[in-house]
Amino acid sequence: MVSLTPMMKQYFELKAQYPDCILFFRLGDFYELFAEDAKKGSKILGIVLTNRNGTPMCGVPYHSVEQYLAKLTTAGERVAICEQVSDPALPGIVKREVIRVITPGTTFSESLLDNKANNYAVFIYPRKDYFGLAVIDITTGAFLVTELHGYDQLAIELQRLNPRECVLPQYNEDHHLRTLLRVFENCHLYFYSLEKDAEQILKKHFSVVNFESFGIEKWVLGIQAAGYLLAYLKETQKTDLAHLNNLKSYTSAEYMLLDEATFRNLELVVTLRDQKKEGSLLGVLDYTQTAMGGRLLRHWLLRPLTNKGKIENRLEAVEALYNDDLRRDKLKGEIAEILDLERVLSRLSLDRGTPRDLVALKVSLQKIPVIKQELFSLLAVRFFENLFSDFEDLPELIDLIERCIVDEPVLNIREGGFIKDGFDANLDELRLLSREGKGFIKQLQTREIERTGIQSLKVKYNRVFGYYIEISKSNLKNVPVDYMRKQTLVNAERFITPELKEYEEKVLTAEDKAKALEYELFKEVRLKVIANLGAIQENARAVALLDVVLSFAYVAKKNCYVKPELSDGSILEILEGRHPVVENMNVAGDFVPNDTYLDGDGQKIMLLTGPNMSGKSTLLRQVALIALMAHIGSYVPAKVARLGVLDRIFTRVGASDNLVKGQSTFMVEMQETANILNNATGKSLIILDEIGRGTSTYDGVSIAWAILEYLHDQVGAKTLFATHYHELIAVAERLSGAHNYCVAVHEDKENGVVFLHKIQKGGIDKSYGIEVAKLAGLPREVIDKSQHILRDLEEGVLEKGIQNQLKQEIFKEQKEMLKEREPRSLFNPTLERLKQIDVNHMTPLEALQVLAELKNL
Repeated sequence: MVSLTPMMKQYFELKAQYPDCILFFRLGDFYELFAEDAKKGSKILGIVLTNRNGTPMCGVPYHSVEQYLAKLTTAGERVAICEQVSDPALPGIVKREVIRVITPGTTFSESLLDNKANNYAVFIYPRKDYFGLAVIDITTGAFLVTELHGYDQLAIELQRLNPRECVLPQYNEDHHLRTLLRVFENCHLYFYSLEKDAEQILKKHFSVVNFESFGIEKWVLGIQAAGYLLAYLKETQKTDLAHLNNLKSYTSAEYMLLDEATFRNLELVVTLRDQKKEGSLLGVLDYTQTAMGGRLLRHWLLRPLTNKGKIENRLEAVEALYNDDLRRDKLKGEIAEILDLERVLSRLSLDRGTPRDLVALKVSLQKIPVIKQELFSLLAVRFFENLFSDFEDLPELIDLIERCIVDEPVLNIREGGFIKDGFDANLDELRLLSREGKGFIKQLQTREIERTGIQSLKVKYNRVFGYYIEISKSNLKNVPVDYMRKQTLVNAERFITPELKEYEEKVLTAEDKAKALEYELFKEVRLKVIANLGAIQENARAVALLDVVLSFAYVAKKNCYVKPELSDGSILEILEGRHPVVENMNVAGDFVPNDTYLDGDGQKIMLLTGPNMSGKSTLLRQVALIALMAHIGSYVPAKVARLGVLDRIFTRVGASDNLVKGQSTFMVEMQETANILNNATGKSLIILDEIGRGTSTYDGVSIAWAILEYLHDQVGAKTLFATHYHELIAVAERLSGAHNYCVAVHEDKENGVVFLHKIQKGGIDKSYGIEVAKLAGLPREVIDKSQHILRDLEEGVLEKGIQNQLKQEIFKEQKEMLKEREPRSLFNPTLERLKQIDVNHMTPLEALQVLAELKNL
């Protein structure tokens, strides 16, 4: 067995402390990986695997480590960063420590972070079907907690959060929970021991004796989740996480519930086809100027409000900016220069910041007084009155950074050169020594020649003796008494003086000392920033709020949106409504607007019939999106929009096989519909598109029919029901709260069928499928044959002919089968023998004998 070197022994001791991590072990200018970590790392990173004394190893340069860390965390790996914490020049083995553990939910890698999306880590604390859920974005300082009842509510919340990392209690045996989490492909699952006191960890962090101020005093599960997530992140980051200085609690009742199907079908933040922002509702609404505003807009979009007062508060702010073009444009221009204060502050707080972060902070804070000045005339609006008080000028901090940091500092803090001249006298002196060393030597030499009268006196330098004064032997009689002999040569003597020795000490280490002093000065400024952490975070929050309502006002003006009117009733009335995404893309000319009217009584269901490609699905999604936009405080694409507050929006639009769960298209459709029927209320909006198309016609009609009646009689929700089953038109006519509508179609002999995309009262019993097939480009022969078959079917000729043909074929087949069986059916010895057996009085031995007999027949 090969004995371990002291360094390798140190490595394995540290590795034993982090068995579930890949250990990045610092060796000079590289991070080295050994043993199993090296094998795994080389495969993921695509780097060469070598070995040292039979131990597999590979390495990456420390100056480009971020790209490698990004690859590992994307693969779901946790990486422990082990740094040298003692001077390598000192005797003995270099001391090393793990300074932090990087995980998918704690990465600061710019290549992995979306500026306008949060990077959440969550902790789920389960108890039966109740859950405490804690949420932290360490890159922004967001810290949230809630309690949820049921797996459905948990799934909805995780869908909103889209976490990168989920932590569960160690030894958790909830298989249903683990199955649910597998749906979230980008979320990596880890486990954490519950050995610590979560409640005490939380109290100590916030310096409180109870949780009344956070509104979670009775949230036993929520407190556990928040405390354990905080403990987990403190362990990985090796710091106290001071920037997590506010815990926000919320409940699911505060927001409209949007299940996974609705989230997907309405394409709120990404498209179904390619998962891109462009083509989604977020892509239409997002004209935010800051990263903070972009993240808040996404948060609002996935959490429509259910409180009428809060919605109107936002709408009032949007209205004020909508009506003031000059002020809106001025504010947009000012906040566009504000950088990502939340992430800048988090980096500085976690000791990962750079001088560039300080400059970004300064530039951003300089805009606060200008913004406040612009808001002053808007203080009559409650939203802006509250916002104004959240902004805080920080002139002393701005002045400190302005005096301290150069405008364009280097990226690498260890290179120095980022502190301004004149900020610190000691630094100025070190820089002077470093920059002007040669000039000082010349000045000293000139001064000493004048003092001694020795014209041949020289000040020289070598690596052995450092700086010295060399005097020829003929001039030794003129050497001053303060000269100290250093070396004797054949023709000269070398001396040093106290001044030269002091200078040597300064100049030889001036550059290193200057860089070290710069770093200390940077840390002092960083501490000043952290002392103002709360005020800066409030400024960041206020900027984000202003940014979102500015974006809403800009989009409303640009796209001719209108302010929705909220009522206390259950009405949903939209005049000349338009689909926000489709009209924005403008792929087929001008968008055709449509009216929609629903209420909780006389017209709670719109049954919509019409051909494919006529615009039914567009209308359905359009109504849902307009309702959702109103609930986040946005203007909407319509001439008039009046609606009561909704509790949920359900959509059943299209489906596909769920191969992971082994479910067919029809099964997915039925499960989503069951969810709607079981959870919708009279305050919900339901969008149903082509229910029952995944099975046979009769089954489909029957199911759609029953669902339509159930929604009308039992649920009472406002419903748009699009169908290709014309049989439902008659059903809707006899339901008092259901009304038939169709998409208008114009037919003429020259141009064929023209889809007008206009909704009108009444049903339509033609599908125009062949016309759609013609538009799709099917061969002419197929179209002609289809029209011929359609005419025969409509006249009943073909149907009778097919039935007669089928009857004849069946009769013929049965006759042939009887002919084949006739001889054997007259006498069957096996059958006759079985008829003779009395099984009730037969012994086991007799049964075996009969079986043997039957085999021989």
